[in-house]
Amino acid sequence: MSKFIENISTLQNNTFALTPLLVSFYKNLKPTDKNILLAYFVLPLVLNNEFLEKIQKITTASNLSRITRDKDIMAGFEERFDYYKEQTNMCLQYAIDSGYIEVDDNLRVTVIYDDNRFIAPQLIKSNEMAAKLYRVFTKDVVNTYYEFGIKKL
Repeated sequence: MSKFIENISTLQNNTFALTPLLVSFYKNLKPTDKNILLAYFVLPLVLNNEFLEKIQKITTASNLSRITRDKDIMAGFEERFDYYKEQTNMCLQYAIDSGYIEVDDNLRVTVIYDDNRFIAPQLIKSNEMAAKLYRVFTKDVVNTYYEFGIKKL
């Protein structure tokens, strides 16, 4: 039975399927130094059903503390953050290798090619949320990590 669960997890956490979520996030994010480090927040948030249900409309008035104060969203966030860390690395590498994004010397991500035709049907809502998530990441990278309570990467 555990082999079955491992295989399902591998299928659902497929690098090819999850990479468009990161590209959608960076498409609208203002390029700032070290913004590549914000990628590690995307998958733990947009693949969390509690987050998708509670934050249906992210506006420019939304802020990061709206997310970090919600106990339902933040319950287990650090574990999800650690769980998706390696997957995020693989997605970033795939996005760079495929020419979707470019990372400069200041670790600033710029989207070069955004092709969202191949979004898995079960990830459409997550992709829409990833595209809007840039609105709440208005603080610098260090303060964002501090706000989420993440002490190490």
